[in-house]
Amino acid sequence: MGTIVVGIEPGQPRSVLVTAASFAKDLNATVQVVFADSGRFVTERLPESNVLGTSEEVFPEELAALVASTLEGVEYELHNVPGDPAKVLAAVAKEVDAAMIVIGTRRPGIRSKLAEFIDGSIAVALAHKQSCPLLVVPQQIINLPGE
Repeated sequence: MGTIVVGIEPGQPRSVLVTAASFAKDLNATVQVVFADSGRFVTERLPESNVLGTSEEVFPEELAALVASTLEGVEYELHNVPGDPAKVLAAVAKEVDAAMIVIGTRRPGIRSKLAEFIDGSIAVALAHKQSCPLLVVPQQIINLPGE
Protein backbone atom coordinates (compact mmCIF):
# COMPACT_ATOMS: atom_id res chain seq x y z
CA MET A 1 0.00 0.00 0.00
CA GLY A 2 1.39 3.39 -0.99
CA THR A 3 0.87 6.91 0.24
CA ILE A 4 -0.26 10.03 -1.59
CA VAL A 5 0.39 13.47 -0.14
CA VAL A 6 -2.14 16.14 -1.07
CA GLY A 7 -1.79 19.81 -0.25
CA ILE A 8 -4.94 21.79 0.39
CA GLU A 9 -5.86 25.35 1.31
CA PRO A 10 -9.05 27.29 2.06
CA GLY A 11 -11.09 28.11 -1.04
CA GLN A 12 -9.48 25.38 -3.09
CA PRO A 13 -11.78 23.59 -5.53
CA ARG A 14 -12.81 20.03 -4.80
CA SER A 15 -11.08 18.84 -7.97
CA VAL A 16 -7.72 18.49 -6.21
CA LEU A 17 -9.16 16.13 -3.57
CA VAL A 18 -11.28 14.29 -6.15
CA THR A 19 -8.14 13.65 -8.20
CA ALA A 20 -6.19 12.47 -5.14
CA ALA A 21 -9.08 10.18 -4.13
CA SER A 22 -9.20 8.65 -7.60
CA PHE A 23 -5.48 7.84 -7.55
CA ALA A 24 -5.69 6.57 -3.96
CA LYS A 25 -8.45 4.13 -4.92
CA ASP A 26 -6.58 2.97 -8.03
CA LEU A 27 -3.31 2.52 -6.13
CA ASN A 28 -4.87 1.24 -2.89
CA ALA A 29 -3.06 4.10 -1.16
CA THR A 30 -3.63 6.16 1.95
CA VAL A 31 -3.81 9.93 1.65
CA GLN A 32 -1.90 12.33 3.87
CA VAL A 33 -3.86 15.59 3.62
CA VAL A 34 -1.60 18.52 4.48
CA PHE A 35 -2.62 22.09 5.20
CA ALA A 36 0.69 23.96 5.21
CA ASP A 37 -0.14 27.01 7.27
CA SER A 38 2.12 29.71 5.83
CA GLY A 39 0.48 32.22 8.18
CA ARG A 40 2.33 30.60 11.06
CA PHE A 41 6.08 30.78 10.78
CA VAL A 42 8.51 28.18 11.94
CA THR A 43 11.26 29.87 13.93
CA GLU A 44 13.66 27.07 13.14
CA ARG A 45 14.21 24.92 10.07
CA LEU A 46 11.74 22.13 9.47
CA PRO A 47 13.04 18.95 11.07
CA GLU A 48 14.75 16.48 8.75
CA SER A 49 12.37 13.77 9.93
CA ASN A 50 9.12 13.66 11.88
CA VAL A 51 7.66 16.72 10.16
CA LEU A 52 4.25 15.31 10.94
CA GLY A 53 5.24 15.47 14.61
CA THR A 54 4.99 19.27 14.27
CA SER A 55 1.40 18.90 13.09
CA GLU A 56 -1.24 20.62 15.18
CA GLU A 57 -4.33 18.83 16.36
CA VAL A 58 -6.57 21.65 15.14
CA PHE A 59 -7.32 21.33 11.44
CA PRO A 60 -9.39 24.07 9.77
CA GLU A 61 -13.03 23.00 10.13
CA GLU A 62 -14.13 23.91 6.60
CA LEU A 63 -11.21 21.96 5.12
CA ALA A 64 -11.87 18.95 7.34
CA ALA A 65 -15.51 18.87 6.19
CA LEU A 66 -14.45 19.13 2.53
CA VAL A 67 -11.95 16.28 2.97
CA ALA A 68 -14.45 14.04 4.78
CA SER A 69 -17.09 14.47 2.08
CA THR A 70 -14.65 14.06 -0.83
CA LEU A 71 -12.42 11.25 0.44
CA GLU A 72 -15.28 9.02 1.56
CA GLY A 73 -14.13 5.41 1.27
CA VAL A 74 -10.43 6.38 1.23
CA GLU A 75 -8.12 6.03 4.23
CA TYR A 76 -6.69 9.45 5.10
CA GLU A 77 -5.08 11.52 7.83
CA LEU A 78 -5.24 15.30 8.35
CA HIS A 79 -2.17 17.38 9.16
CA ASN A 80 -1.89 21.12 9.91
CA VAL A 81 1.83 21.91 9.65
CA PRO A 82 3.27 25.42 10.00
CA GLY A 83 5.63 26.70 7.35
CA ASP A 84 6.25 27.30 3.66
CA PRO A 85 3.91 25.03 1.65
CA ALA A 86 6.55 23.77 -0.81
CA LYS A 87 9.00 22.91 1.98
CA VAL A 88 6.30 21.32 4.15
CA LEU A 89 4.89 19.16 1.32
CA ALA A 90 8.38 18.06 0.22
CA ALA A 91 9.33 17.14 3.79
CA VAL A 92 6.10 15.22 4.40
CA ALA A 93 6.46 13.35 1.08
CA LYS A 94 9.98 12.34 2.04
CA GLU A 95 8.93 11.33 5.55
CA VAL A 96 6.10 9.04 4.38
CA ASP A 97 7.91 7.85 1.23
CA ALA A 98 5.05 9.15 -0.90
CA ALA A 99 4.20 7.66 -4.28
CA MET A 100 3.16 11.16 -5.44
CA ILE A 101 2.22 14.66 -4.36
CA VAL A 102 -1.05 16.20 -5.58
CA ILE A 103 -1.57 19.97 -5.48
CA GLY A 104 -3.76 22.54 -7.21
CA THR A 105 -2.77 25.59 -9.22
CA ARG A 106 -3.21 29.01 -7.73
CA ARG A 107 -6.54 30.75 -8.06
CA PRO A 108 -6.74 33.10 -11.04
CA GLY A 109 -6.58 36.82 -10.34
CA ILE A 110 -4.23 39.66 -9.56
CA ARG A 111 -3.82 38.73 -5.88
CA SER A 112 -2.67 35.23 -6.78
CA LYS A 113 -0.27 36.57 -9.39
CA LEU A 114 1.17 39.00 -6.86
CA ALA A 115 1.48 36.26 -4.24
CA GLU A 116 3.23 34.00 -6.75
CA PHE A 117 5.59 36.82 -7.70
CA ILE A 118 6.51 37.40 -4.05
CA ASP A 119 6.44 33.83 -2.73
CA GLY A 120 7.17 31.89 -5.92
CA SER A 121 5.20 29.03 -7.35
CA ILE A 122 4.69 26.04 -5.06
CA ALA A 123 4.42 23.75 -8.10
CA VAL A 124 7.70 24.97 -9.57
CA ALA A 125 9.50 24.73 -6.23
CA LEU A 126 8.28 21.14 -5.76
CA ALA A 127 8.94 20.09 -9.36
CA HIS A 128 12.59 21.07 -9.12
CA LYS A 129 13.33 19.38 -5.81
CA GLN A 130 11.33 16.16 -5.64
CA SER A 131 12.14 12.49 -5.88
CA CYS A 132 8.49 11.51 -6.38
CA PRO A 133 6.03 12.55 -9.11
CA LEU A 134 4.11 15.80 -8.72
CA LEU A 135 0.58 16.10 -10.10
CA VAL A 136 -0.71 19.66 -10.51
CA VAL A 137 -4.50 19.83 -10.88
CA PRO A 138 -5.84 22.93 -12.68
CA GLN A 139 -8.25 25.14 -10.74
CA GLN A 140 -10.28 25.80 -13.86
CA ILE A 141 -10.69 23.58 -16.88
CA ILE A 142 -10.23 25.68 -19.99
CA ASN A 143 -11.70 24.47 -23.27
CA LEU A 144 -9.18 24.69 -26.07
CA PRO A 145 -10.30 26.04 -29.45
CA GLY A 146 -11.75 23.32 -31.66
CA GLU A 147 -12.94 21.13 -28.80
